[in-house]
Amino acid sequence: MTIREKTEKLISFEDVYTAHRFETDTWLVKTKDEHMPFSSDCYLLEGDDYALAIDSGMQFPNIAEYMSLLTDKPIIGVLNTHSHFDHTGGNSFFKKVFMHPLAEEKAKTPFGNHTGYNTDYEITPVTEDSTIELGNRKLEIFEIGAHDPASIAILDRSRAIIFTGDEVESGWCNVGSMKKVPGMTVEKHYANLMKLKKLYDEDAFTMICPAHHGAPLSKDSLLDFIKCDELILAGEEGCPNVPRKCAPLQMDPEARVMIYKTAHICYRTDAIRD
Repeated sequence: MTIREKTEKLISFEDVYTAHRFETDTWLVKTKDEHMPFSSDCYLLEGDDYALAIDSGMQFPNIAEYMSLLTDKPIIGVLNTHSHFDHTGGNSFFKKVFMHPLAEEKAKTPFGNHTGYNTDYEITPVTEDSTIELGNRKLEIFEIGAHDPASIAILDRSRAIIFTGDEVESGWCNVGSMKKVPGMTVEKHYANLMKLKKLYDEDAFTMICPAHHGAPLSKDSLLDFIKCDELILAGEEGCPNVPRKCAPLQMDPEARVMIYKTAHICYRTDAIRD
């Protein structure tokens, strides 16, 4: 493909995707659509041998084709941070799909209009301590389900980056505020963050890449989220005026938001502890 042909092809995607390279071999790919509120931040990681997508959004056109214009390495597939369809809707565009076993059902359940989505794809499961090798770039999997029971964190020690999906967010983190679900509690969220705190203490990462609202974040943002959880668990009550950006639907009266420095956590007063 000539430079002109590649440029023309990239322009054809401009209304839906934008790419920002924040490391030599790491791209933030933002999805956007004025008619669709569920935009997300996806990533493209390149190793010496292969490339891999993290999350696939839920927009059209083909996000795998768009990403292939950014790298010369073959894209082996997509790794989902959790099961929600705004992160899995484009999975069928990729040759291989990696996700936690608990994610399979919801990952194939579209939000709203089902038209045009292909959910007939095979899944390769990943769990705690699974790894994916891209060529001098190994990704480690850690289970951190709270916002979604299937959530994983993806640690890239070689680049000192951790990808946290919706469990650590630059805008807000919804820990079960829209619906009371077993396991989606502040207590569970806190336990998971303390798991990530061990990696923080090891200097395993210097930046956090969430799945919405922009990236990367400083590693110290993790401490703000831990403090948020600690305040809630200690009996401090957040504000009942949950921002609209946190929940487009009518919120239950049990919903609250706690904010501490860079951290925003939406939660339920009846779902603080397991």
